[in-house]
Amino acid sequence: MTSADEQQSEAVIEFATRLFAAFGYDGTTLQGLAEAMGYDLDWLHDTFGDKRALYLAVIERTSQAQRAVVEGALASLPARDAAGVSAAMHDLVDRYLELCLSNPQIPALWMHRWLGDAADIPDLEQKYAVPIINITRDALRSAARDGIIDGGTDLDLLVRTLAWSMYGFLHGEALAPPDPPDPDNPRTKPRLRAHLHQLVDRMLGLPDA
Repeated sequence: MTSADEQQSEAVIEFATRLFAAFGYDGTTLQGLAEAMGYDLDWLHDTFGDKRALYLAVIERTSQAQRAVVEGALASLPARDAAGVSAAMHDLVDRYLELCLSNPQIPALWMHRWLGDAADIPDLEQKYAVPIINITRDALRSAARDGIIDGGTDLDLLVRTLAWSMYGFLHGEALAPPDPPDPDNPRTKPRLRAHLHQLVDRMLGLPDA
């Protein structure tokens, strides 16, 4: 594949990511994507296969970005004290929140999935979401064994709660006024970040930073 072909393929994946995030897998067609980008439908089929294959390429790409953020933030774990665990988890919250704000299509893809999108593609969560959750859970287990964090905390649900909180807040247009979430509001990021820091510290039994 030439450099030009690679750039063209990258452009398709990026555009498909936005379409799947906006309309879901079920609401997106290869024909519509081809028309919107001005590409030949046969070329899309030859390059990516069917819609399912393109969707999986999108999920794979976004999951790689998520995993890189999580692994980078948790590089300092295991920590020897509560302050170290708190700092690592705050860094994870900050980096992941920044990823979601900079790439709103990532939480949007999973929000669609939670509402029943792409129901004919099984095990997406097991292949892509669960391993990322497990990385964080497993990194915290040694701190629990050492008595640094509350050993009674359900670490799996803690990690899921963080994801649910970010995704739901940033895509919670259905939440009632007077103060609905607005990712474009400059107060949204520090407000949510402070809440998530507090949530982490209290669920893990750490002193508030």
